Amino acid sequence: MSPFPTDMIPNILCRLPVKTLLRFKCVSKPWGSLIDDSHFVKSHLHQSLKTNNNVKLFLDNGAEIDDNAYAVDFDSLNNLVQFPRPFTAEITKYRSRIIGSYNGLLAVYHREEGIALWIPSTRKCHYLPALDEDISMDHDTIPGYNYDNSTILGFGYDNITEDYKVVKMLRSKTQNCFKVTIYSQKSNTWRRIKDCPYDIPINYNDGAYINNAIHWVGDEILSGRNVIFGLHLNTEEYFEVPEGKRSSEDKKCGAYYCEGFSYMNVGVLGGCLCVSRDFSSCPIEDHVNIWVMKEYGVKESWTELLYLSRNQWVTNIFHTRAVGYARDGNKVLLDDGGGQQPAWFNLEDERSHLLCIPGAPQLVSTIIYVESLVSVS
Repeated sequence: MSPFPTDMIPNILCRLPVKTLLRFKCVSKPWGSLIDDSHFVKSHLHQSLKTNNNVKLFLDNGAEIDDNAYAVDFDSLNNLVQFPRPFTAEITKYRSRIIGSYNGLLAVYHREEGIALWIPSTRKCHYLPALDEDISMDHDTIPGYNYDNSTILGFGYDNITEDYKVVKMLRSKTQNCFKVTIYSQKSNTWRRIKDCPYDIPINYNDGAYINNAIHWVGDEILSGRNVIFGLHLNTEEYFEVPEGKRSSEDKKCGAYYCEGFSYMNVGVLGGCLCVSRDFSSCPIEDHVNIWVMKEYGVKESWTELLYLSRNQWVTNIFHTRAVGYARDGNKVLLDDGGGQQPAWFNLEDERSHLLCIPGAPQLVSTIIYVESLVSVS
């Protein structure tokens, strides 16, 4: 029998799940060195993204004091795993939340303890340094442990410099603006950048990363015009995302005039920027529309994806954000940030059913991530 060709080993191993690879590191020193090698880590991640394998649904307990986090295979919703969180939760303390995910790396925010970069698949974690005192002391904090319009966050990846970055905007006590700092994983430091030229009076979710930029919903400071805006992670310039049509030709609510809306949550769905429009002032029925920008930056590519009315939907529609498509593309998972139970919306028959995973908390905030071997530091 001819010997097994050793040059085939990396090609085989990069198709395996992270849990298996961590066990295989003990097979031999060469295998351990191979699995730790940065080129192999990139190949394994590329293979997972290309084949849509090793994709997990993270379940973040939004209603109970819980030191654990949970995840399941996104396609099957099986194989529930439980692991300790980077920050502990106490009755008298604030809970932490996930502010973003990219390449298997999750950014976790705790109001008192700070921010951590975390790899659930390897249990590795890196705690970010504190901000300079002159910035943090000027922060106009608001009591509470959930989202607030005084602390705006985002996480993403600068694909030009190959650097993971965290953006933190703090509303100033002394000036009518958000002071903005950006963290670089490569330098492990925070740095001040230009103040944000937009106000964010309502904050229901963290920034959405796509196309080398993090996006939020806000208002122009002078005009008050409601916009979707972004911060480019490499140039560190702010910009507005072109707006789609103000109304749909097919108004499912039946109202003759129904164009007065405000943007609520911006996200990423199927690799495209998406946003929810709040029509709580509709004269017929309160409802929300979710629109998808099918070609980034192209105004004409905005397409209405779904319509949710308060009477028909099973959860809090006005905090609704899109999490991801099912593999067949016929359903969208929606949640409201953890106060209610996430639900599936069927795009064909427009019916819904709640997400139920035995053994996991029911009132959760969800986020999709891919298991990977990337480094946190």
